[in-house]
Amino acid sequence: MGETSPTLAGVLSRAAHIASVVILVGGIFYARFFSSGLAEKFRNWIYAAILLLVGSGLYNLLTKASYPPGYHAWFGVKMLLVLHIFAASLVASLRADGEGRRSRTLTGILVSAAAVILISAWLRWISLG
Repeated sequence: MGETSPTLAGVLSRAAHIASVVILVGGIFYARFFSSGLAEKFRNWIYAAILLLVGSGLYNLLTKASYPPGYHAWFGVKMLLVLHIFAASLVASLRADGEGRRSRTLTGILVSAAAVILISAWLRWISLG
């Protein structure tokens, strides 16, 4: 429906978007299940991933040719979940909480990330139809 021929900028933007998600969510996953917390060195990666996600996401949104019915509602839900991921990731990287609180925060981020991935797949699928 809203697909056009891919441009180099579009392909690079999509690749940057996916790579940023991998870095952010992968780091959170590692911190949740295999580490004692978010390493201080990872904080800069969180900032970089968030900036790249916002930039590439805006580019991808603004260059989309058309939107199918229902797209904006699901996109809004996705953005609310993304804001939760960003805020909770920043908070988790800045403070040292007890083990239980840290675990709950990181688990909440991962649950939101899974929902965002599912909504993204749905939005992609309805855009192709």
